[in-house]
Amino acid sequence: MAVTDNQRRRGPRVDVDVPTVLLNTAEELFGTHGVDNVSLRAIAREAGVAPAALTHHFPTKRDLLDSVVWRRGDRVAEDVRGRLRALGGRADVSTRELVEAVLFPFVDEVNRDPADAVRWLRIVITLALSGDEIIASGVAGEGDITDLFTSAATGVPALQANSVELRAPIAMFSMLTALAAADLGGYGRPIGPAGLDPEYVEQLALFTSSGLQAG
Repeated sequence: MAVTDNQRRRGPRVDVDVPTVLLNTAEELFGTHGVDNVSLRAIAREAGVAPAALTHHFPTKRDLLDSVVWRRGDRVAEDVRGRLRALGGRADVSTRELVEAVLFPFVDEVNRDPADAVRWLRIVITLALSGDEIIASGVAGEGDITDLFTSAATGVPALQANSVELRAPIAMFSMLTALAAADLGGYGRPIGPAGLDPEYVEQLALFTSSGLQAG
């Protein structure tokens, strides 16, 4: 039986950036199979490193998960914050502008790295829906995104305060869940190597804006 390079290898890997390989592997496995269904040992095996090498860089599964989420999440969150701040203080904000302030940073991330970013977004949505502290702490970081959204929403004449409080979470989570499912057949797989179908993004923004404003 032939012996593979991985079987011959002894000692730590020096041929790759191990933390990056581990993050890429964890993102793929977590996003494909679910966080609860993937062990650190499985990630180490898939990445081709020893379990001890994984725990050297990421001592716990929570440490690894946090790094997977915020490797992309920091950039996306800062973009969302910037867009929402730009809307704050205006009295003529449209629901479409409010929706795009949240949607477009995620769209940009998916378009940068279509297959992997969609898996990342599935991880984020799953954690956010369960109220996981990894997401809650990041959202409430420097410039609470929820507060910025609420502040910007006060400038939308068509929205009432109770609409923002009750309807906005439904609208935003539904929108991002649909974005995270762009590679699934039920949505017609409106994503390819070049990124998302612009018409899919347009319809998603339109549908979410209409739902937020309805009633």
